[in-house]
Amino acid sequence: MGRLILNIFLSSAQFEREIIDERIRDKIAASKRKGMWMGGIPPLGYDVENRRLVPNEREAKIIRHIFRRFVELDSSTMLVKELRLDGVTSKSWVTQDGKVREGKPIDKSLIYKVLNNRAYLGNLRHKEQWYQAEHPPIIDRVLWDKVHAILATNGRVRGNATRAKVSYLLKGIVFGNDGRALSPWHTTKKNGRRYRYYIPQRDAKEHAGASGLPRLPAAELESAVLDQLRAILRSPDLLREVLPQATKLDPTLDEAKVTVAMTRLDAIWEQLFPAEQARIVKLLVEKIIVSPNDLEVRLRANGIERLVLEMSPKPIEQHEEALA
Repeated sequence: MGRLILNIFLSSAQFEREIIDERIRDKIAASKRKGMWMGGIPPLGYDVENRRLVPNEREAKIIRHIFRRFVELDSSTMLVKELRLDGVTSKSWVTQDGKVREGKPIDKSLIYKVLNNRAYLGNLRHKEQWYQAEHPPIIDRVLWDKVHAILATNGRVRGNATRAKVSYLLKGIVFGNDGRALSPWHTTKKNGRRYRYYIPQRDAKEHAGASGLPRLPAAELESAVLDQLRAILRSPDLLREVLPQATKLDPTLDEAKVTVAMTRLDAIWEQLFPAEQARIVKLLVEKIIVSPNDLEVRLRANGIERLVLEMSPKPIEQHEEALA
């Protein structure tokens, strides 16, 4: 009899717990259908006030920047590198007990999470359903559709297309000592490995060795040019020469900003996507002259000064103005 009574009490308690759980789940679902925020870390771009998501203007600008730049670049890899250089992080928030959780550096997983989050259209999710919420959208439907048209394309196809845009860093600016350009050329071995070269046009039109230059491995030539450029940027004397010209182009620059810009490029060069490296090289270099025993790099007039203007730290607001 005692065991029977105990089991009855236990069953009743279990039944009551399940009823409470069910009511809580129903309440959460009903609240989300009404557009209320029911807890958790708010998405980047929003804060929470009175159980409603409200736009965080600073973070909202970052979200719009991410969507617009993804459409322009068509590459999450390039976008991540840009955002890391700008110091963009994930959501920073404060727990209920007052502990600060700092944001982490942007990575590709966060980019795709942002690009697929319909909260930026003004919706809230409950399980697999999305409901119209009460918070204002950050992204308009047109921009959302452009992003998702790109995402619908196979990622490998998009990656190959991006990498194929620039394969020769010095194309169009490297010449032999006879004044003729060196042409990009490549060969693919049976194992599928690709070897890149710069070959003299005279050799291609006449016969091998006519120019007096060998077939130059592209990686070695590009590395030698980059070593010279980075050595120039590290030169202490260069700052004194660049500062007056840079301030003419932009009066807001000072010695500290110019120094930061020049050291910043050298520090982050390896992180740049090949297309960005090629653009910077062409901004700095007018012509590269290769002879059998020498390599001469001729810089563009005001090239370093213009690069300093680009590399000077800019907030996301200025990026948005440029995109607008």
